[in-house]
Amino acid sequence: MTAGFTGDVLGAVSFDDAVRRVRAFCSDPKSGWVSFDLAAHHARQAGHFATVGPWSMLWAQALAGRVTVGDLTSFTSRMAKFADLVRGVPEDVALHEMDADARQRVARLCAFGFVGAWGPKITKVAAAYRPRAVPVLDGYVALAFGYNRESFSSVGGVRAHGRRPDRLAKVVDGLADGVRRDREFLDAVRDALRPHVPDIDLASQLRLLDMIVWTSQDDRMSRNGKLANTWRDATPGEPTPAAACAPVVL
Repeated sequence: MTAGFTGDVLGAVSFDDAVRRVRAFCSDPKSGWVSFDLAAHHARQAGHFATVGPWSMLWAQALAGRVTVGDLTSFTSRMAKFADLVRGVPEDVALHEMDADARQRVARLCAFGFVGAWGPKITKVAAAYRPRAVPVLDGYVALAFGYNRESFSSVGGVRAHGRRPDRLAKVVDGLADGVRRDREFLDAVRDALRPHVPDIDLASQLRLLDMIVWTSQDDRMSRNGKLANTWRDATPGEPTPAAACAPVVL
């Protein structure tokens, strides 16, 4: 996945480590599996992703997107542009199955943004609309590909690796190639997870890879109150079932 990228990139992840990390992620109530993946599944079934509105930005908050009132206000005047970019990405085609033109449309959607809401926030929103095609590109993913943590966030950003849209497009291609090349690996990880995470099939192949990359990158780092390999070494609990996230009719 990080072949062709330079710097302190995320290397190969073993099968056992990938399974352990994703299982821990899906059993952690604060990880986003419940608030984003399972919640978005029910919202999708209810038709909520057939429209774009001011509150659509709040989907980023489900993955700790730090959305502000100002972000909502700024997004309001840009909803039509965002909707047009989402509309340009096929809903029923996975990223690794797309041709070059469709991948470019995904990259343009990932590069959409405005002051205060660039790649990390926007892709968390866009991934809810197009879960098979749009990766979540936050600071951890930037680090995994050898970039500065803020490389997807600012206009222009870190010039050492080219323009921000170019960096995003390169990572989109890297993830697409990774899913296609490592399809058997991902299928095996999914098979191993099913007995422990019964709803893992709600996650697309791209999202499964997202979770492996994010937890593996997090495990590379230690900080105050957090040791390296926290996800790999965690004792996972029972994951929340998708049915528990079903909306309640008033």
